[in-house]
Amino acid sequence: MKRKWFGTKTYFARMVLWISAAVLLLVLVLSLVEYISTQKLLLRNESTSNQKILYQIEYNMDVMDESIQNLSKFLFVNGDVASIMYAKTENMADVATRLNNIVTSLVTANPYIHSVSIYNRNLDQFYNVGSSIFFKDPFVDGFYNANQMLPVLKPVIRNIQNLVNGKTVPERVFSYFIYSSSINSAKPDGVVVVNVKPAWLINNIVKINSIDPKKGDRVYVLDDAGEFLESNNEQVDYKMWLKNEYMNYATSHVGAQKNGFFESKYEGAKLYITYVIEKETGLTLIKTQPVNQVFQSIERLKTTIVLITLIFVVLALILSFSISRSIYKPFDKLVHSVMSDRMRRSHLEEVDTIDELSYLGTVYKQSMVKLEHFNQEKFRYQNVMKNYWLNRIMSDGLTLSNEELKPIFAEMRISLPLAGPYALILMKIDKYKDFKQNIHAKDQETIRYAISNIASEIVGRTYSNEGLDMMDDQVVLIVRIPDEEHAYSDAIHTLMQEVQDHVYRYFKVTLSCMVSDTVDALNALADLYNQSLNQAMYRFIFGHSSIITSEMIKRNSENKQMSYDRNLEETFLQALKAGNASLTGEHLQQIFNEIGALSYNNALVSVIRFVDAVKDSLTESKFAATSNLSTSISAISRSLLEKETISEIRDLLQASLQDAMVNDSTDKHNEHNYYIVDAVKEYIHLHYRDLSLNLPSIAATMKISARQLSKIFRESMDISIPDYINKLRMEKAAELLVDQQISVREIVEQVGFVNESYFFSLFKKRFHVTPREYALQKKTVKLYQGE
Repeated sequence: MKRKWFGTKTYFARMVLWISAAVLLLVLVLSLVEYISTQKLLLRNESTSNQKILYQIEYNMDVMDESIQNLSKFLFVNGDVASIMYAKTENMADVATRLNNIVTSLVTANPYIHSVSIYNRNLDQFYNVGSSIFFKDPFVDGFYNANQMLPVLKPVIRNIQNLVNGKTVPERVFSYFIYSSSINSAKPDGVVVVNVKPAWLINNIVKINSIDPKKGDRVYVLDDAGEFLESNNEQVDYKMWLKNEYMNYATSHVGAQKNGFFESKYEGAKLYITYVIEKETGLTLIKTQPVNQVFQSIERLKTTIVLITLIFVVLALILSFSISRSIYKPFDKLVHSVMSDRMRRSHLEEVDTIDELSYLGTVYKQSMVKLEHFNQEKFRYQNVMKNYWLNRIMSDGLTLSNEELKPIFAEMRISLPLAGPYALILMKIDKYKDFKQNIHAKDQETIRYAISNIASEIVGRTYSNEGLDMMDDQVVLIVRIPDEEHAYSDAIHTLMQEVQDHVYRYFKVTLSCMVSDTVDALNALADLYNQSLNQAMYRFIFGHSSIITSEMIKRNSENKQMSYDRNLEETFLQALKAGNASLTGEHLQQIFNEIGALSYNNALVSVIRFVDAVKDSLTESKFAATSNLSTSISAISRSLLEKETISEIRDLLQASLQDAMVNDSTDKHNEHNYYIVDAVKEYIHLHYRDLSLNLPSIAATMKISARQLSKIFRESMDISIPDYINKLRMEKAAELLVDQQISVREIVEQVGFVNESYFFSLFKKRFHVTPREYALQKKTVKLYQGE
């Protein structure tokens, strides 16, 4: 035997894959969370580190600012500087000597000094030391010419003009101004200006704070006007980009603090930009750092995480395989056990399935089908045997003792106690001839089965009982009456009325019920059943849907009168011969009232005798030659035994007599029409399979116009000929659907239809279901009955 899943164990593989996928997903999620958390932490730490660097730079600038301030104060009080600044007359030899002393002692010793400018107000003359930047400082000169105050010992960033190779080149410096004003003058007598090299400041910042340009770290200083302190032409584009990025960030983040960081891109490379604004000088310190440098450690971490994830994947596969194997082990044993057992029984039972579960599902379904079949067989056998024993009780009487019956009743699930008293309820289907003609034989059995169940359930609410189908028109209920029950007849009467209502509601069938006396032993039920059959004959007198008891028929059975009053008969016949319809009907009613008081046998004989008397009288009357009334009376006489109640015979006889006396011509016409309609019906029943069967073809066969034939048939049958043909074909199709195993298409052809869609439409209109649904319902009912 070959099975695809047996070699690969599909379901087992799925278990391994699902568990592995779950563990792998968990590891991936945890790794991703760890990676993102570490990345954020690293960025936070890097930002904090850069902030510390910039704060350190800010501190260094403060230290340098203090050093320059002290140097400026020292120069201001220096003797050589003071002699030059406050001289009344100009002595160039002395000035040169003193300037040389300043250069030698101060400027050379402090390399960050770009130059020193001394202004003598008395002489309105500028003297420069260190770098010949200008002969006249326009900043100081503007101070004296306007009502302005020079900042004292505050760094002022200036763009000075420097003469290089005969050309004036702009150069940026820090300038510190120191001066003092006399009491009598608003303007100072002299000013000392110390100019500091910004490049020296930046180089010292880089060295002090260990900023490595090789790694891409760079530090820039912007003044309060947003200009770089460095005036060289290096990295002009980069500086312009950085300036714009910083300005845009500062503009778009109005609430930004004096320090912060952001990311940006320059020529495709991500940069991490940190800034701090120095509060004393108003300078902005900006540090740029490549992001890939920041994330070098993260990349190493990523590699580590990937490696750990791979290790966990391998471990997950091993773990999932082990867990799946443990879980799958009993399941695998079950599959092999089922397969081995099926192989021993039959190779043909194998079916191709996708996996183990599908295989077990198929085996389960097959087992349930067989179990259901077994249960049906068991139920059928049990019902057959149960009916067998109940039939023996009803027909033969039992000579078995209660000890012998007890295991039989238990095995057959007969719910009757072994001790009485018992009563019988015989239910007869009214108008049984019509019932047989209009309902299929299988449906008749179904309805009897339903009647038995309905009656057993309703009566079972009060009394334990067993129902039994006695075939033909009879269903019997064996009822156990409690010992203390004395008025069970009234209770049974109410229950049986409910049974009659339910049966008519569901099946449109009426029942006549015969409630017997009670007996104490099971073996007396056979006699009681025969008594109930005799009692049932009184339906002839009491009519359909009656509930007959012994008390009801007592008056009739004890009536010694043999027949009705002969004087009434003579009076009736005279009125009939005279054609007096009113008097005829009145006497007819009186005669049948007297017949209704007789015993069954006497009543039946009296009815036959009365019909014969009427027939003989009509033969001699004036109607005999002008009507076919005697023919109708003869038909009544022939079908007399088919009528179930005297009321039916009376009504039919009365209607026939009245019609004859009221309109003899109409009677003749109706009689003629009767033969025509009967011939049409017979012709349709013989030729309903013919595809060409229709009104014109029938009219042509009967030598009568189609219009006249249609009118006669509709007036007599209350249905048109085409509808009657379709009705008959539908009934035949319904029988074929239940009784024969043929397709719907074949049935359509057999019942005389050409268009299958038209057949479906008519069938659903008549039965309210499709042909397949109808067949399934009927077969389900048969299966439920255990056929």
